[in-house]
Amino acid sequence: MNNSIISKKSLAIAALAATSMFAISDIAQACSNFNFNANGNTFVGRTMEWPGELNAQVALVPQQHQFSYGTSKYGFVGIMHQDELFSSGLNEHGLNGEALVLGESQFAPEGQEQLKSGDLVGFVLSNAKNVDEAEALLKQHKVSIAAYDVVDGLHLATHFAFNDGKRAIVVEYQDGSGYPTIFENKLGVMTNDPSYQTQQSLAAMLVDGGKTQFSEETFAAFDMSPIGRFQKLTALHQTQDLQLVKSDFDAVNRAWNMINSVDIPQGALYWRFASDLPQFTSFANVVDINNKDYYFRTYDNMDVRKIDLNSINFKQAKFISKSIFKTGDYQEYSFK
Repeated sequence: MNNSIISKKSLAIAALAATSMFAISDIAQACSNFNFNANGNTFVGRTMEWPGELNAQVALVPQQHQFSYGTSKYGFVGIMHQDELFSSGLNEHGLNGEALVLGESQFAPEGQEQLKSGDLVGFVLSNAKNVDEAEALLKQHKVSIAAYDVVDGLHLATHFAFNDGKRAIVVEYQDGSGYPTIFENKLGVMTNDPSYQTQQSLAAMLVDGGKTQFSEETFAAFDMSPIGRFQKLTALHQTQDLQLVKSDFDAVNRAWNMINSVDIPQGALYWRFASDLPQFTSFANVVDINNKDYYFRTYDNMDVRKIDLNSINFKQAKFISKSIFKTGDYQEYSFK
């Protein structure tokens, strides 16, 4: 790829980015998501940004838990924000779900359907063992847009990533019918905005015939916008040397390194239309699908916490949730 081609692609990306950012200027979250395969296993990472903590709680949902939309068939662990609103989770069969804001989403009108935009992660993880079942389930149910107090009464417009280690899909609501448009997530990367089709176009500008040559000219290393984060994660996803990832432990560390690359410290980004407080990465999580491990860390405690779903009896467990923030000091290192 010569410099003239890079220059043309950079101009095209800049033009597309400008158009997309104009369209999403009223969006107040800045989430990122990626997945990769190593040593026959799949690893997922995501970040959550907002000018605040979003009342994030780590929750254990057992089998037979009662939601407004039905009873959970399968148990799962995830991050809950309000009542039945989950942004992330992993169920006992190894199905992962992540919700990211997408301002251009078009759900069914508010109040028309029992299933709401904030229900999807919990609904799917409660009722599907794998992506195939999740896809069939989603196609059968209409979903309405809904407003949530935890995001200051805003209507929660989102798109979703589901992954079971065999298939990865992106689910969007684009036409107001309440029924989804579903894409195979071949990119392995997505951010809160723009739509997945636009992200595919962005990726095509960066990945030419399966070959990549990235430089400072092709993406802005410190661009915290959705497109900047998408470009950065695409670069990392395409150029990673998985020969260096010799174990699941290495892969989890690789996922955290990728999360670090799009971390937003307090003060690095402001979206004044949402709040005078700074945007920041309030929490991030990593999922090891084969081993059914769910990891998370928070802005106020960078120690990584691990939940081993294999150690939980979801038939006998009780529902529990607790804040993921203000969990104490760092452990002091001992040389003994």
